[in-house]
Amino acid sequence: MPRADQSPESAPAWLLWPVRAVAVVVVLPFRLLGMAVAAVGRFLHRYLIVPLAWLGHHAIVVPATWLWHHLIVVPVTWLWAEVLLPPTRWLGKALVTVLGWLLAIPVMLIGVPLMWLWEHAVVPGARLFHRWILRPLGIALAAVGGFLWTWVLAPVGRAIAWFLRLGWQGTSWLFRQIYRFLLRPIGIAVAVTWRYTFGALWRHVIAPTGRWLRDEILRPTGAAIRSTLSALGL
Repeated sequence: MPRADQSPESAPAWLLWPVRAVAVVVVLPFRLLGMAVAAVGRFLHRYLIVPLAWLGHHAIVVPATWLWHHLIVVPVTWLWAEVLLPPTRWLGKALVTVLGWLLAIPVMLIGVPLMWLWEHAVVPGARLFHRWILRPLGIALAAVGGFLWTWVLAPVGRAIAWFLRLGWQGTSWLFRQIYRFLLRPIGIAVAVTWRYTFGALWRHVIAPTGRWLRDEILRPTGAAIRSTLSALGL
């Protein structure tokens, strides 16, 4: 019978021993193999790879660096500084000098005469032109303009303004007289005539006659017609 502390789901002891034996037989060799491989790797790294790296650095890299510096860098630097750079610098200076002279020739042949012409011909000519032509012309134009304004334009403007003011005043006076002695009497006459002729006829004859016709004839006739039509059912 199973013990009280064992659950129904737990495997029996006789079944666990074969599983443990198989695990020891299968897993233990791989684990031992992994430990052996790691130990061999550490041994090779310590006693083979590190010494080979040290040997390669001091036997190959350091000598190669020294040879590159002393056989390539130093000779090429000396060749550039002592052999190639001085002619190149001299050639550059010579080229700059030649270009300077080539540019100086047009300046000397064209620029200098133009500057001399500007300073000794154009500028003095402009000064003389301003002094003897533009300035007197401006003074003359100003004098003519002042004369025209003082003796022509201003008097003509004042005269035109006076005539316009006088004409406006005369026209206003004329219109007032026409309204006072012609239009207003005619209007009064027309109003009086209308009041005592056509107005009186309208008030005393036409309007009363129209009201009598409307009240005594048209309305009763219309009422009789509507009554007849209603009696007939129309």
